Amino acid sequence: MKLVVDANIAFSLLKKGSFTKGLAAKHGLELYSHPVILDELDEHPEELCTNLRVSLGKFDRIRKIFSKLVNLRNKPSPQQLNRAKSLISDPDDAPYLALAIKLGIGIWSNDLHLKEQSLVKVFTTDELSKFLDLT
Repeated sequence: MKLVVDANIAFSLLKKGSFTKGLAAKHGLELYSHPVILDELDEHPEELCTNLRVSLGKFDRIRKIFSKLVNLRNKPSPQQLNRAKSLISDPDDAPYLALAIKLGIGIWSNDLHLKEQSLVKVFTTDELSKFLDLT
């Protein structure tokens, strides 16, 4: 199954033993994200390293691992981005919605405002786990 992931889900993929990482691996999920996610990663290196319990010196390695876990090679058009911004209340998440629209796939996010639109399916972690266990 292919899904776009937002920053919180994507960063959870880096945590050793996380439920998110296990769910993605168990079901062979093909994950995509907007390249803007790297800006978010770069804005919070200390917080991310603290959460992952690694030294700040390993941040570059974490960034490389992250780029292998999530496909960052797709980018929506400006029109898709504008459309996404008009559909949800949080403009920071518009790039993820725009990418999902472009790729024609769902989103994995625990941000409920992404469910304000009806163009693409949005799964919370709990919903995705239940859905995958049924299929």
